[in-house]
Amino acid sequence: MGRSGTILGIIGLILGAGGLGLGGYMWISQSSLASQVSNLTDQTSWYRYNETSFPTVPSFSYLTFNGLTIEFTLGNNEYLYFNFITHAHIEPVMGWSQIFVYFKVNGITDTDHYAMVGLYNGDYATLMITLQHETHDLSSGVHNVTIVVYGTSSANYIYRSSLSVQKFHT
Repeated sequence: MGRSGTILGIIGLILGAGGLGLGGYMWISQSSLASQVSNLTDQTSWYRYNETSFPTVPSFSYLTFNGLTIEFTLGNNEYLYFNFITHAHIEPVMGWSQIFVYFKVNGITDTDHYAMVGLYNGDYATLMITLQHETHDLSSGVHNVTIVVYGTSSANYIYRSSLSVQKFHT
């Protein structure tokens, strides 16, 4: 029994030393991770949701959806990501029936970036529209963004709309 007790004692010392080594490694790793997390910068986001419908009346007009306006502050070396999601109700007409959506930043409609859904001589439909855009062009300061809707039929409308803005540091 003396020899088996010695072997068990040696195994216990090896396991204990391994546990101390693993504990030391975890402590060093945790300290390193804490310093990495403290160097991360905050990412700020804003969000608006509007349940109500927004008709494209009058048709063939750029209509501002003020119910989704977001005001935000941008600092130095920051850029933005915009995301808009909505349901679009399209009514049948002869030819095309369409809805276009745009971002409007600081009162200026960005017609270069848009999303569109539509039907051609079809039955009515409910479709999803998603519009996303990233911009590095805005200066530091207070800004605002909203949505502009353009429809080719006064029976068309959007509803259950959400707009989000996320700020990132470069």
